[in-house]
Amino acid sequence: MELISKRVYYRLFQHNDFELFYSVFSNREIMRYAWIDEINSIEEMKPFFEGFISVNDMPNKNNSYAFAAFERENGSFIGFTDIQIHSLNDEGGHGEIGYFLLPEFWGKGYATELASTMMEFGFNNLNLHKVSARCNANNLKSENIMKKLGMTKEGQLRKVRYKRGSWDDEKCYGILREEWLEKKDSM
Repeated sequence: MELISKRVYYRLFQHNDFELFYSVFSNREIMRYAWIDEINSIEEMKPFFEGFISVNDMPNKNNSYAFAAFERENGSFIGFTDIQIHSLNDEGGHGEIGYFLLPEFWGKGYATELASTMMEFGFNNLNLHKVSARCNANNLKSENIMKKLGMTKEGQLRKVRYKRGSWDDEKCYGILREEWLEKKDSM
């Protein structure tokens, strides 16, 4: 499965993409606000990586689609984005998006583009009725992306993310299909 946005080409992670995956999840700077700490052991990373592999364009065992993201212009790997399906039925469903970029691509609008593409994939391809995202309460850049996408803050969970010796809050955002369509039509 492949997706394309304005500047980015996406494809599901494959077994031979371990080094790309490792470059994201072993980077302390990237993982600063993530729900897990960086993983610096290849032995630890391999089972984590295998959990993100999809087979034949179907979601993986964690019920998510994990995409490697590349610049369309030159094919450079820029990061990781995914959508995890929490519920799905004939009337719709709920999914949660995530995104991680290599530091050299920060501040250039790529994270917003990745998140927007996952939102569109969720609504158009998976027939979701709601897409959500969460971030460490200290990660204001990620929160701003969610706001840019038209998501509404739905709450803040107190002290649920343990990072480097302390507990952090988590902010939760979401958008319904009808809100997304209204925002899309007004652009």
